[in-house]
This record gives sequence, C-alpha cells and structure tokens, in this order.
Amino acid sequence: MKKRILTCFILFSLCTELASAQDSSATAASEPVDTKHLWHFSMTPSVGFTFQSISKDAEESEDLMWLGQLQAKLGYEGERFQLNNSLFLQYGARVSRESSPKKTQDNFMLSLVPSMTLSKKLGLRLFFEVTGETEMGEGLIDSQKTKFLDPLFLYETLFLGHKTRIASEDGGDEFEFVFGIGYAFQETRTSGFVLTENRSFVVNEGNPLENVQDQFTVEDGYSAILQLDYTKRIGENFAFKTSMKTVALTKENFIKAAKNSRVGTLLVAGLQYKFLSIDYTLHMLYDKNISLRRQLEQTMVFGLKFTI
Repeated sequence: MKKRILTCFILFSLCTELASAQDSSATAASEPVDTKHLWHFSMTPSVGFTFQSISKDAEESEDLMWLGQLQAKLGYEGERFQLNNSLFLQYGARVSRESSPKKTQDNFMLSLVPSMTLSKKLGLRLFFEVTGETEMGEGLIDSQKTKFLDPLFLYETLFLGHKTRIASEDGGDEFEFVFGIGYAFQETRTSGFVLTENRSFVVNEGNPLENVQDQFTVEDGYSAILQLDYTKRIGENFAFKTSMKTVALTKENFIKAAKNSRVGTLLVAGLQYKFLSIDYTLHMLYDKNISLRRQLEQTMVFGLKFTI
C-alpha cells in the first residue's frame, strides 16, 4: 500500500514539474484576465408526476408516483488550473391509500474534480477526482436494509486524461469530452449494511456486525473514466441536452476475475421546451460489495424543469 501511495505521489510531482516548465518558458508579461468569465454555474431541478385511478367492480385504487431530480455544476476554467464539481440527486416514490409510500428511485452523487493543464496543445491534464455515492432514504438491496450513508461508496483517483470543449460562437451548441486512466483508492463505508462476502455469517447480538466487517472497507486499483456533455439549442425556447459518465475501478485479482471491479454509468438525456420537459435517465451499477447482481434503473418522465 505504501509503495502505491508513493507511486501516485511521484506521478503527481513529475506532472507538476512538467507544467511548471511550460509556464517558465512563457513570457512573464501577460494581460489581466477577466475571472468573471472563467467561472460557470448551472442548476437544473425537475419534477414529474403520474396519477392513476382505477375503479372496477367493488375495488378502487388510486396511486400517485412522483420523481424529483436535480443536476448542479460549478466549475472554473483557468489556463493552468481548473475545477469541476457536480451534484446529481434523484428521488421518487409511489404513494397510495392502501399502503405506505414506497421508494422507487434514490441516488445521491457528488464529485469534486480539480485538474491541472500539462499540455494545452494536446489538451492533456492531470485530474484528481473525489466522488461519493449513497442513497438518501431507507430501502433494500438484496434484502439488506439501506439508508443515508449506509452504504457510502467513496473513491479518490489521480488520473492522466484529455479534455476537449467545443462551443459555437452563438452559444447554441456545446460539446465537452473527457477520458483518462489512473490509479484509485476505494472505500465502502457501512453501518448496518452487510457486504456480500459477509452474508454467510450469522449477525446477531451474540455475533454483532463489527465482529464480521469493518465500517470502512479500503481497496485500491486502476481507474478508467469516460465523460461527455452535449447541449444543442434547436430553437429559441427548445433545447436538447445529454450527459454521460462511466467510471470503471479495478480491485484485487482483477486479472484473474473481471468481476473484481466496480463499473458505474449515469446517462441523462432530455428535451426541454420552456418549462416543459421529457427526460430519460439510466443508472447502471455493478459492485460485488453491494450485490452480485447488476443494479439497473431506467426512468422516462414528463414534467417541469427550470435552469438557473
């Protein structure tokens, strides 16, 4: 573990020296930079509802399904240093007279990604990403109870990557593409949630969970990241937006068994006309710590959306 941490530190140091050498070769005099245009912020909340009422013979039922979603981004694009932070929240539930509210979707993802330019011509950057993923409400995964921060998945990855950003002069079209490979440290925090490998143990008062697993499970391995964002304004009040991010993280003995990895994908695509929208969301996750089965959620929602 110490050798791997040292390797990451050496990689970071070399990249820093490379970036410093490029800066020293430039002229000392430079024009003042308007920092107002280097920062960018966007927040898009949306909500959709589906109501169903059925009356047949002596049976009557009424169901209300709702789904709320929030995407927020805060970034800084400097010539040498950059910062890109993102937040994705999604929560939905089914409400009926016959039963208590039942959760249908629940996702919380927060990413902090500072980066440093190594070669502006090649679009080469050194990224450091810290991401946390959890659920906000109580639920079940493979009959195991879940709640906020239980389980919580964290990863910190230092990766070398390329970033391309293209925007039309009128601002109607924007395209951003990021990919890279690096090294990551992964932590899975648990409180009452039992990891897959420990479910064969009997957990009770005589043999509590702390005797079976630690609250933090730490792993390390290689990482690969692919991300794209695309926006096209079709008309004055009509726009199409899509974003996709896939992260693959290897774990111990990955070469012997590909299942020793974590793969997560989040895809959001939607059409918006003024305040009306139709959005498609796909969230796919495979992590053998959580479940041996692939977790897949897909939603299509007509609703209201605002962009700040």
